[in-house]
Amino acid sequence: MSAALLALLLAAPALGAKTEPGPQQTYWDRIMEAQAMRDMREGAAFLELKNYDEAVKRLARAAAQSPKDPTAHKMLGSAYYWTGRVDLAEVEFKEALRLGPDAQGHLLMGIVEAWKGDNDAAYASFLKAAELDPQRADIQMNIGSIEEGRGRYQDALERFRRAVELDGTHPLYRFQLGMAYKRLGRDEDAAAQLRKAVAEFPGYQDAILELGSLEERSGRPADAADYFEKSMKLKERDVVARYRLARLLLAAGKKDKARDVLRGAFRLTPADPGGGLALAVSYGGKPAAAPAKGGEPPEEPPPADAAGGPLDVLARNLARIPLDQEAELDVDLAHIEKPKIVKRSSGDSALKKALEEAGRVPAPISGGRHSYTLPAATREERRAMIGKVLADMKQALAQAPAGSETRLGMNLRFSDKPSKPSAGRPGGPSGAAGEKPKVSYQPRDVGNDLGLWVIGTGWMALVDEVLDSPPPDSADKALWDVVAGIGHSAMGDAGSAASAFERALAQDPASELALLGRGVAMVIRGDEAGAIEAYKAALKVNPKNKAAAEGLAWLERGPAEEAKK
Repeated sequence: MSAALLALLLAAPALGAKTEPGPQQTYWDRIMEAQAMRDMREGAAFLELKNYDEAVKRLARAAAQSPKDPTAHKMLGSAYYWTGRVDLAEVEFKEALRLGPDAQGHLLMGIVEAWKGDNDAAYASFLKAAELDPQRADIQMNIGSIEEGRGRYQDALERFRRAVELDGTHPLYRFQLGMAYKRLGRDEDAAAQLRKAVAEFPGYQDAILELGSLEERSGRPADAADYFEKSMKLKERDVVARYRLARLLLAAGKKDKARDVLRGAFRLTPADPGGGLALAVSYGGKPAAAPAKGGEPPEEPPPADAAGGPLDVLARNLARIPLDQEAELDVDLAHIEKPKIVKRSSGDSALKKALEEAGRVPAPISGGRHSYTLPAATREERRAMIGKVLADMKQALAQAPAGSETRLGMNLRFSDKPSKPSAGRPGGPSGAAGEKPKVSYQPRDVGNDLGLWVIGTGWMALVDEVLDSPPPDSADKALWDVVAGIGHSAMGDAGSAASAFERALAQDPASELALLGRGVAMVIRGDEAGAIEAYKAALKVNPKNKAAAEGLAWLERGPAEEAKK
C-alpha cells in the first residue's frame, strides 16, 4: 500500500467502508488494528521506562482504535494508575473485565480497590483471580497480604509459602514470607528468608533493614549496626536506617560517628522519588499553636483548615509560586491508624499468642493523590486557582475515616521555562516538569525499586519497637535526646519530637543537630515562623549547614508578586 493511499484512508475512513453484507474487515479496520498494536508496543515500552505520561498518550490511542480489545484497556488503566489517576484506571479495568474477564483483569481491579482502602472488594477480586489462575505467585501474595491484615496469620503464612513455591527467585515473595515469620516471633526462619531475598536482589534495602532489626533483637548489636549502615548507604534519605544506626553507635560510645550519621536525617525538601505512584508518608502542616511549656502541643489543636493547619500551609506554599511559572501540584493524603506493635516478651510462644489474639481488621490506609496544574497567571487569577485547590482539599480532608490520623505531603514541579500568563484553571495540561523541593518532612524517601503498586507504612514498626528504649548509661544524653526526637519525627509526632529536641538544647544550647530537629518539629506542626527561627539559629552555629540553608531559603520566600511587564 502506497504512503499516499495510507494517508487518504486515515483522513477519510469512509473510503474503506464495507460494500457487502457480512462481518468483512475493511482497509480501515486493518489499519486501525495495525496502528493500535504499534501504539500498544510503544506504550508498553514507555511503561517499562516509567514515562507514564507518554504511555498514556499511546495507550489511549490504542484503546480508541481497538475499543473491544481488553488488553488495550488493561494497559491504559495501568498507565493511568501510575500517573495517579486511579479513578480512570478503575474505569479501564472494569471495561477490560466486561470485554474479557481474566486473572490479570481481576488482579488489577483488586489493586485499585486495595489502594482505595476497600479491602473487602480487593480480597474478592484477588480470590477470583486465583480461581482463574491458581499458579500465579503475585496473586497468592496479594491474597496473603489481605489475610494478614485481618489477623489470619496462619492463612497468610500459607499464601506466602505458596508464592515462594511458585516463584522462589522473586525477592518480594521471600521478603513477605520472612516478614510473616517475624510477626509470628520465628526470627531464625524470618532471617533465613530475608537473606534469600537479599541474595536474589543485593540492593533490597527493606530486607537489609529488617535483618538489622532481627540481629539487634537477638542481642547482636555489632551485626545489626553493619546491616543498618549498609541500609543507610543504599538509601541515604532513609531516616529510619539512620535512626536505628545512630542508636547503636551511641550505645557503643561512638559519639562522633553517630553525629555524622544524624546529619543526613533533617532534610526538609527531599527530591520526589520520581516515576510511579508512590504514596510516601510526608509530614507537614499539622495544626499549629503556641507550644506549651516543654514544647508540648496544645490539648485541643485547631481544626484542619484553621491558621497553621494543613490547608493553611498548603495555601502559603502555593502563594510562593512565581506568577510567570507554570506548576504541577501533587498532594498525597494518607488516612492511617498508628501501628500497634507486639513487642518481644518472655518468648516466641508468648509473642505468637499475642499476635494471634490480635486478629481484628485494622483500619486500612486510604486517601490517595490529588493532582492539579496551575498555569502562569495574574495575581487575581492565581488567587482563584489556589481557592479551587483548597476547596477540593477541604472536601477530601472531610472524608477522612473516623478515628484516623491524616498525613499530608505536597510536591511541586515547575516548568523549565516560564509560560505566558493565562486565565487557566487547575487541572489543565502541563508542560515539561522540573524538580522543585516540597515543604514537608519525609522520613523515608527510598523510591520504589520493586515497582510495588500499593505502598504501606510497615516501616513504622522499625521505629516504634525501640522508640521508648531508655539510653544506656554510657550514651551522650544530649545526643540521645536528638536521636529520640528523630524517632518521634519519623512517626509524625511533633509534640514529642519538639520535647526531645528541647531537652537536648537544654543540655547543649549550641547543638546544631538539635536546632535542625527543632525546625523539623516546627514544620511538622505547621509553625513556619518557629522553623525559620530554628534554621537561623543552626546557621549561626554552623554557617555551612546545608540542610538549614536549603530549608530557610524556601521558607523565607514570600508570596509571588505580579510579574513586571
